[in-house]
Amino acid sequence: MVGRYRLLVLDGHGSQLTPQFDQICEENNIIPICMPPHSSHLLQPLDIGCFAVSKRTYGRLVETKMRNGINHINKLDFLEAYPTVRIEAFKSETIKNSFSAAGLVPFSPDRVLLKLDVYLRTPTTPPSRGSNSSQNFTPKTPATGKDLRR
Repeated sequence: MVGRYRLLVLDGHGSQLTPQFDQICEENNIIPICMPPHSSHLLQPLDIGCFAVSKRTYGRLVETKMRNGINHINKLDFLEAYPTVRIEAFKSETIKNSFSAAGLVPFSPDRVLLKLDVYLRTPTTPPSRGSNSSQNFTPKTPATGKDLRR
């Protein structure tokens, strides 16, 4: 163990963030950090590597069944295919490459940052809606009920 603390990366789902969870993290020197929404495909090693390989491998197996005339896949078919998918997707090298692709080991944030489609721009004031006379309008708080109905 190199350090005293551990980092726990969460998907940001609110169901995990409870006072009890905070207490457990504090007692066990765990620092929780939430990922931004819709970012797991860039940040989570398993999403980047293993699950992507799983999806491709399973897709090929289903495609083979379809070519053989089977056009419906049920749960048993999935369970039959899963051992093959698992062996292909969870190889030691695939797992290591997943952490590298996520920029975690070795630490390289640019591996993720360069994939972002972020365009910085200076905010502009939105154009005025309405006619020129609306530019001269000064809002006033109604003094009476009659003023309010106008």
